[in-house]
Amino acid sequence: MAQGVCNVVPRPFAIALLAPAIVATSAAILLGLLGVFVLWLCIVAVLVTAIVVADISHRLVRRLTPVFIGLLERPAVGVPGR
Repeated sequence: MAQGVCNVVPRPFAIALLAPAIVATSAAILLGLLGVFVLWLCIVAVLVTAIVVADISHRLVRRLTPVFIGLLERPAVGVPGR
């Protein structure tokens, strides 16, 4: 083998060979990031829905049971200091 001679693939040909691998890797990474974002979005939607449902149910319970809450909050009769 002669000194100084090496088998080097020409630069444009090497780029052409690597381009599909780079595109496939980039697509896989972007799809993975999209999946993580959609999962995060679903979690946030569930949390917001839970907060809204809890708020509505709390208001509904307070509106439907004012008589019972009033009975529980009445001061006792004959207790000194009140």
